[in-house]
Amino acid sequence: MLANSNPHFLRSSILPFELRYSSNSSACYKKHTHQEFSIGVVDSGISEYFNQNKKQTISPGSTVIVNPEEVHSCNPQKGTNWSYKMLYVEPEWIAKLQSQILNDNNNTFRPFQITHTDCPFIYRGFQSLSHTLIEDESKIKVEQTAINFFSELILKDTNNPSLNVISKKAIDCAYQYISDNFDKNISISEIAEVSGLSDFYLIHSFRKQYGITPHAYQIVMRINKAKSLLKNGENIASIATDLGFTDQSHFHRNFKSVVAATPKQYKASKSSSINN
Repeated sequence: MLANSNPHFLRSSILPFELRYSSNSSACYKKHTHQEFSIGVVDSGISEYFNQNKKQTISPGSTVIVNPEEVHSCNPQKGTNWSYKMLYVEPEWIAKLQSQILNDNNNTFRPFQITHTDCPFIYRGFQSLSHTLIEDESKIKVEQTAINFFSELILKDTNNPSLNVISKKAIDCAYQYISDNFDKNISISEIAEVSGLSDFYLIHSFRKQYGITPHAYQIVMRINKAKSLLKNGENIASIATDLGFTDQSHFHRNFKSVVAATPKQYKASKSSSINN
């Protein structure tokens, strides 16, 4: 008999999400329902997926989608093991995002039409969201990644509805708020409230206006400040803490991604004059 690996449960401190993941498992589930919306992927192995009274074979690269109260099951093929991730989301959170995207005040969850997709973009997006939830780096990063992912899923399911044109003044307001608070653990919701935008339109319009997301801009502001502090000889660990990074490793990773050098390398460099 194949041994089961223990499942892991992660409950986000920022969003009403619960992530379940397991590796090399032979665990099987009876057909069941739950109140949450759920979405998941198979990381390895082959799964038999049942939903809406249909059976499908699911393999790595596919994403399964289960509306609240739908009878479903997802199990490894008989005699095999599998690895998977499943995310459970309170439907009220998705309903709010659906209303923002569809430009209405319904705020009622709309069941998704698709039960699974082989779209590689959705699959990669789910993996990115799962990684972000496990890392739990910051409010703005978690919210932004979640909104981006579920927005793409909603747009795919609703056949890309038209999007509103947002005033430049509102986006400039969001830009200024991030500039003034880049070293704080601000959230997408805070920035949206200040600028008078919904969470979805904030992210969509900010990226359209400036070419980067609100979180990416916050990181750039932090790194620019860090460069100035490093040139003045400030302690690397203190800079990481003062600028709102989770820890020194988080600071190191983001600094290198922007500067293409580590904080230590940047701090050690000396100014020199060039004589013609």
